[in-house]
Amino acid sequence: MNKFLIFLAICVSAAFSAELTIMAKDYNNNPHRHKTILLKGRKATFEATTNGNGMARVSVSNGDTYTIWCDGITGEFECDQDERKSWAIPHDAGSGSIELTYEDNRFDLKGVNFNTGKADLLPSSFKILESTVKGLQKFDTVRVEISGHTDTDGGLEYNDKLSQARAESVRNYLIKKGIAESRITAVGYGYSRPRANNNTPQGKAQNRRIEIMIIP
Repeated sequence: MNKFLIFLAICVSAAFSAELTIMAKDYNNNPHRHKTILLKGRKATFEATTNGNGMARVSVSNGDTYTIWCDGITGEFECDQDERKSWAIPHDAGSGSIELTYEDNRFDLKGVNFNTGKADLLPSSFKILESTVKGLQKFDTVRVEISGHTDTDGGLEYNDKLSQARAESVRNYLIKKGIAESRITAVGYGYSRPRANNNTPQGKAQNRRIEIMIIP
């Protein structure tokens, strides 16, 4: 499950640019080394790469609003906090910091969809899958597991088979796009790994998902 915690503090001073320090780490406080961070503004995009300590520094233009993106095996993904999508840098900002805490070996393939009870990919799935292809081409040494997850409707055997078929559909798509078969496994977990309560429609919707995880 992707979770991102972002804190942006801007120190005020008279300057034309803000000098930002970025710290990226996982939930065990281990640094995310050599990760690409993008700050996308209305006028320009600024890029920073973290060092061996998970730190990067970047100068961005004042008076613009930025979204913050990280680089992963699903391609670039927007880092958000409580659905917040943008950060305004005041005209008089001089310096500040951004702290990113996230898991970078497991991602939801949000947007991968199927018809009810089916394993055929819907066209709406292709955008995130194309980003995943590009990410796997960039990180060309990693192996991944595609996992399918369901809600409890239909019983154990039904959902085990359905989740496996859906994971295999995603795997087959990536292989057809040129990713080596040896790099991808597909596993259906049925409803054995719920994310939310299956007693509500909202919970069931959260439990129906496809994930991709880096494996040894």
